[in-house]
Amino acid sequence: MSRTRPMSWVSPLLSPSQPPRTPLMAKFYVQSGTFRSVVAADSARKAALWAVHQVMQQVMPTDEDDDSLSASATNENSPTITNRPPSGDASGQRPGSTPVAVLDGRVRISERGYDRNDCAEMPTMEVVAEWNQMVLTLDRLQQMMRHG
Repeated sequence: MSRTRPMSWVSPLLSPSQPPRTPLMAKFYVQSGTFRSVVAADSARKAALWAVHQVMQQVMPTDEDDDSLSASATNENSPTITNRPPSGDASGQRPGSTPVAVLDGRVRISERGYDRNDCAEMPTMEVVAEWNQMVLTLDRLQQMMRHG
């Protein structure tokens, strides 16, 4: 009985001596309105979706978000939010209140830094609509798992 060897492209995947590789993700600088964040993501679109998610958590917090926020606070790859009032005007904020990030009409994404002329741009409402579809889909899946 002859022993067959695994195909050469499979053996590195099965080798127990090598630790699993984590795919590298690009770092994106995402900005819109008063929101700025550095996000590690597979693509500019995914970085924009994550940024919209971070902003939407301010107005639609959930129990799961509270858990993920405490976990992401220790993660060095979690996005940071820098809020700055537009045009140096802090109107609409009470002293001592937490600043709220506000998006404008476009989400700008760059791998080179903030305020770049060569950044990619996406309509904010397009990204928000895609984010909303994902949230609705996840909600339906959770309901199916509870009742299924």
